[in-house]
Amino acid sequence: MGKIILEKTGLSPLGVVIRLVLVVIAAEVFIHLGMNVVLESVPGSKASDSLWAVVAVMALILIKVPALYLLVFLPLQDQQTALAQHNNDQQRALVLLRQEDALRLERARQELENREHMIQIERLSALGTMVGGVAHEINNPLMGVMNYVEHARDKATDASSKEVLNKALHEIDRIKKIVSNMLIFVRPDAGQQERCDLPPTVNKTVDLLQSELTKNAVQVRIDLPPDLPPIQCSAGSLQQVLVNLLLNARDAMAGQTQQRITISARLEGGQVILFVCDNGPGIPEEIREKIFDPFFTTKPVGKGTGLGLSVSRHLMQEVGGSISTDNLPESGCCFRLTFNPK
Repeated sequence: MGKIILEKTGLSPLGVVIRLVLVVIAAEVFIHLGMNVVLESVPGSKASDSLWAVVAVMALILIKVPALYLLVFLPLQDQQTALAQHNNDQQRALVLLRQEDALRLERARQELENREHMIQIERLSALGTMVGGVAHEINNPLMGVMNYVEHARDKATDASSKEVLNKALHEIDRIKKIVSNMLIFVRPDAGQQERCDLPPTVNKTVDLLQSELTKNAVQVRIDLPPDLPPIQCSAGSLQQVLVNLLLNARDAMAGQTQQRITISARLEGGQVILFVCDNGPGIPEEIREKIFDPFFTTKPVGKGTGLGLSVSRHLMQEVGGSISTDNLPESGCCFRLTFNPK
C-alpha cells in the first residue's frame, strides 16, 4: 500500500482576498478612465450626477461579475471539486488499507490453523502406522494361541472341557476378525485398480465398530441385495469411507432416545448405489455446502479434525465414484455413495 500524498490545490484564503481587492480596484480604475475618456472626447457634454452614478454602477457590475467569476468563484469551485475527489480517494485508500489488514489477519489465522491441522494429520498418520504394526504383531501369536486351543479341544475327553474350549475359540476368532479388519483399514492400496464385494466389506466394517456402536446404543440395520455386482473400489477405501460415515452418524445422534443407522444398496442406471442413513437431526442448510471442505467441523475442539468427509470424497473420486448427502423428509440424514461395477 503506497503512501497517501496530499497536494495543495486551489486558492488560499489570503489569495481569495487579494483577488477580490484587485478586481475592485481594477473595476474602479476602468470606470473612472472610461468616464474621463467620454467627457474629453465629447466637448461640452454634460450629465447629471445621478446619471453618472447609474452608469458607474452598471459598469461596475458588468466588470466585476465576470471578473469575480473567472478569477475567484471558478477557481474556488474547481478547488472544491478537487478537494472532494481527493477526499474520496482517501476514503477508498482507507477502505483498501483496512481490507488488506483484515486479509493479512485472516491469512495469518488460516496459516496457524493449517499448521495445527497438519500436526494433527501427522499424529493420525503415525497412529495408523503404529496400529498396522501392532495388528501384524498380534496376528502371529494369535494364530499360535488358536492352534493350541484347537489341539486342547481335540484332545479333551469330557463335554464340559470341549464346550469351554469352543467358547475360547469363538472369542479368539472374534479377535482374529478385528485384527483382520484393522489390517484392511490401514493397508495402503491402489483403490481404483481393485475391486471388492459390497456385502462382506460392509459387514466387516460394522463388526469392527460393533462395540463402539453398542456402547452408544446405536442400532445398525443392513439391507443389501445378494446379487449386487462387485464394485470398482478397494475394500480398504470402502471401509475407510464407511467408518467415517458411521462415526459421524453416531455423533450426530448423540443424546437421542432411539438411534438408528440403515445401510442399503441398489442397482441404478448401471451403477451401484450405497445409502448410509440415520435418524439424527440432519444437516443445517447453511453448512450443507461446507461439510466436504477440508478441516470443516461442527464438533468441539479436540473432538474432530474436519477431515473425515473430505477424505471420503477424495477416496470416492479416486475410484471414479461420488458422494452426496440429503436430509430425509421425516428426520435424519442420508449419504449416497455411487460406485461403478467392476
